[in-house]
Amino acid sequence: MDRHPGGPTTIVAWAGKDASKFFNEIHKGVKIDSYLRPESHLGNLGVDGDLMSDEFWHTLREARIVEVREEIDRVLSETAKDGHKADSLPRLLQDKNLDPQLKIKLQRLETQKRAALDSEDYTKALDVKKEIEKILSDQAHAHMHDVPLDIPNSSGGIPLSEVARHNKPHDCWIAINKNVYDLTDFLIHHPEQRNSILAWAGRDATAMWDKIPGRFPSKQWMDFFMRSEWKMGDVGAEPKRDAVYEQLKQLHDELRRLEGPSKEDIEAAKTAVKVPGKTDAPTLSEEARFPKLAEISAGKELPFFTRAEVAKHTTADEPYMIIHNRVYNLKPLIGSHPGGDDILLNKAGTDATKDFEVFEHSEKARVQRDRDMLVGQLVPGENTDWSAEATVAQVVGEETSEVGRYMKYKATDIAVGAVAWYLYKTLQNTKPLSQFTYSRALRHLHLIMAVGIFGAVGTAQAASHSEGQTRKQMLWWHKQTGLAMLFALVVRFFLRMQSGIPPRFPGNPMVQMLETQSLRAFYVLALLLPVSGIANEYFLKWAPGSDKTGNAEDDKRNDRLAKQSIDAHKLLSKFLQFAWLPFHLGYTTFYHWTQGRGVVKKVSPFI
Repeated sequence: MDRHPGGPTTIVAWAGKDASKFFNEIHKGVKIDSYLRPESHLGNLGVDGDLMSDEFWHTLREARIVEVREEIDRVLSETAKDGHKADSLPRLLQDKNLDPQLKIKLQRLETQKRAALDSEDYTKALDVKKEIEKILSDQAHAHMHDVPLDIPNSSGGIPLSEVARHNKPHDCWIAINKNVYDLTDFLIHHPEQRNSILAWAGRDATAMWDKIPGRFPSKQWMDFFMRSEWKMGDVGAEPKRDAVYEQLKQLHDELRRLEGPSKEDIEAAKTAVKVPGKTDAPTLSEEARFPKLAEISAGKELPFFTRAEVAKHTTADEPYMIIHNRVYNLKPLIGSHPGGDDILLNKAGTDATKDFEVFEHSEKARVQRDRDMLVGQLVPGENTDWSAEATVAQVVGEETSEVGRYMKYKATDIAVGAVAWYLYKTLQNTKPLSQFTYSRALRHLHLIMAVGIFGAVGTAQAASHSEGQTRKQMLWWHKQTGLAMLFALVVRFFLRMQSGIPPRFPGNPMVQMLETQSLRAFYVLALLLPVSGIANEYFLKWAPGSDKTGNAEDDKRNDRLAKQSIDAHKLLSKFLQFAWLPFHLGYTTFYHWTQGRGVVKKVSPFI
């Protein structure tokens, strides 16, 4: 699992299942023997396990484990009597005649080596291995074992059985084209190639020679990376096998296959007993949040797609998209999507779950999506677990960086400082104003709405240039600012009716007429912009649809009105940004200011 180039997730997804079809689709006819070591093969698929009860199976398994252990003890005791010496460290540690102090020391070093391997500290693991070999090569202990320590005589060749012993990250030998290479040092300094090399550690990789040019093992890779000192020698003939060694190896292999989780462990895993006082992890599962979705797909036989297959469907004729591990054909949505077709086509062929959740689609929209556009699901090995606690950030966004947190704190400091300055200036300017000018309340509201307009425009622009959680936050602030501006507009209308009106600045009658129309346009924009946004939300989420009326035409009508609302909202916002604001601020205000007229003083609350 730790050497699979695709990571352990795919393997875990198929654990306990028949993955033949999925494996063949991915690896296109390459036999599994090319990827796995011989010891991974447990046997051929047998009869259905239901023919034997779990209780009887565990009884047979435990009885056989006792038999195998007794057989191993018997062979080891006979081996000691016949003068056979241990030819591996595990067999040496099982020798009953081994000095207890030496056994404890070797076991401690083996534990240290295992811990170093688990933490991927291969340099330390190599040092521990050398220390073990130093102890075993000592004259006081050398006569007790036949554990191979030194490199075999390269003149006679290195047998593949010797190469097979060096199959770890801290001790990696590989045979290529009848030559044996020690790639341990390369792995330590090039961890990015660890998976592809460790897949062949202790094996003959000639079968994969030049299958992938530029990758290990290939001629280009050898020419670029290989160094002459890494060559250990040629592949030699296999030595005569010791019958006792072969018998012990078979017994140990059988014991390894039999040993595993106990009956109690298996039952505990099946019942999934919860720890008292421990709450469930938060879930973001779509079907858990929207139960009606399960009714839509119930009983459907959905075909499987790989992500690579979905990535091929990016045209307007067949735009596919992945949302929550399901595949959708978005063609029915082209031309009627409230957000426009561009946003759909830009994400076609990709996993758009994060972007889909950012816009908080309603249950009605999700039901309609599954009913009209669902065409398949991802293969289990490529699923993303959106309901896992560790992947909550994948939906709601990534964790804020240090720079982001710093800027957030600074923005808060600036906002607090601005409010403090505003209150200070307000308390400094409290004298009554003339009845022939704007009231102080109307002046304060004018300034607040000016800040709100720039806030609404700024958050909309920020949302259009961001993704994930940042985009979601910007959209939330944009909506809240729009609602606040709608409320302020109502208050401003009543204050405007009660306030005095200052005389107009002199100027060309045409310019004065444009200024008047600009002020009227402000009231229209301040009203229609939030109303169109609210209408879009209403038709998308709350308007009665086919789920309540039973008429599918209601869904089409709601989609059409939602799209018209958001299109109007976008058109009005562009007019505000590129026509009204430049004229009202850029021309009117700047023109009167250059003429020496108190345009700021006319509306400022701080006088």
